[in-house]
Amino acid sequence: MGVGFLHGVLPQGLSRSYFFTPTKIQVLTTDEILFPQELRAALEEEHNVKFSVTVTRDWETFLANAVSSPSVDLLFFPSFWAQTLQQQNLLSDISELSTELPNRVASDFLGFKGGQRNFFFFPFYWLKTGIIPSSNQESFLDFIKSKNKSTLFLLADEDLLLKHFQEWKSQGLWEQIAQKKILTLQLESLRKEVLSPNSASEVPVIENLPNEFPRSGALLIWGAAIPHHASQKQLSLEILTTLSSPLYQEKTLLKTPFNSALSTVTGNQIPLHRRADHIRNLQLTHTLIIERKEQDARLKLKTEFNFAL
Repeated sequence: MGVGFLHGVLPQGLSRSYFFTPTKIQVLTTDEILFPQELRAALEEEHNVKFSVTVTRDWETFLANAVSSPSVDLLFFPSFWAQTLQQQNLLSDISELSTELPNRVASDFLGFKGGQRNFFFFPFYWLKTGIIPSSNQESFLDFIKSKNKSTLFLLADEDLLLKHFQEWKSQGLWEQIAQKKILTLQLESLRKEVLSPNSASEVPVIENLPNEFPRSGALLIWGAAIPHHASQKQLSLEILTTLSSPLYQEKTLLKTPFNSALSTVTGNQIPLHRRADHIRNLQLTHTLIIERKEQDARLKLKTEFNFAL
């Protein structure tokens, strides 16, 4: 065994990475579910890295860490956050680092890459939400008008909340909705059905709802980006390559409420409505789509609608 070491030959069964200290990869994510501990552990072992992960929905934290040089190495967040960061030239063009990764994304989601020759945001997941009352016999508008229906559960996303409120205000419905008790849900809670009687909840929908009120649902997309000033770009790219492989995606997708944005995720265990091309079966004409991060979203929620997250 010692002779092998002296001649630079590793003994059988030992990995070369065994002898090297893991490289530290700094990650920011808006939600734990986008980059959970179980997934991190598998990637750490495969790539001999150690993730330092911060979970925060504070926009200023994301912006500061993207601006700094060196910056964090990987970001997991909504598509409209990426759009705002890219407008400030803070994200790397992934297509310059890899010609393979853009080809894994379904064509319906390529419009979120920021241009024909640029790929600054790598979409992994999508879903369409709808607001569904606890009684299947009533519409969301019926729920709004009913004085006996008390609680409204909405996704805890400041930009989506602001969009909802502004839309309902423009439709003359805000005064009635403001009478409800509005509670917020984290992403992982979206897998659940309506949470209590006499309530309505924002949940993923897999088909067009017959009684869906116009622009009460939203299309949301989450993915990853590599900051322009990241110090570990190549290693971050390798992480994204592994993470977006069918093996990893098909293993983890069903543990989330999400659908895949990747054309390569087509395993038999993945239901048709969880695949990328299902988006074509949904009517998105009257669906909310957020195009950029509203940097004053929290302030506007408080000052315009007296609502605090």
